[in-house]
Amino acid sequence: MPFLLAVAGLIITGLTGWIRYGNGLAHLDHALNDLRRDRRRRAGDVQQCLAPLRSMRNPADAAGVLMMLVARQRGLATPEQEHEILSRMRSVTAASEEDLATRMAVIRHAADQTREPQLAIRAVAPLLHDRLTPSEVEDLVDMLRAVASVHGGPTAAQN
Repeated sequence: MPFLLAVAGLIITGLTGWIRYGNGLAHLDHALNDLRRDRRRRAGDVQQCLAPLRSMRNPADAAGVLMMLVARQRGLATPEQEHEILSRMRSVTAASEEDLATRMAVIRHAADQTREPQLAIRAVAPLLHDRLTPSEVEDLVDMLRAVASVHGGPTAAQN
């Protein structure tokens, strides 16, 4: 027991000397600043990734992003899944083919920027909640299920 107290005293004396005479406070300050900077950088990266989703004003585009994210739960979206998304987008929007191609480019970009589907859902949820009626919400769920079932039914992640 006295040996452990002597070791603890030696460690405390060494730390006190390092902090007081060996620029220990400067080292600790740099380490804390690095931690704070990394935390701010990660938060900024998340905000940057969610910016395309938060800038959306049309619930159809937000629904398209959700469908694309559901399709990508299996990996890259296949042409069959993209065809299903396009057909579903045609059914909910009265857009020309050129406008629909532009929307799909925006949807792909927003889905590419999204790293975590849960963050994307939280980002578009207020828009969908405010602008969709209960019947439109049911239609959205049906669209998501249709995209998920393109290749033999939905996976656990897609559910």
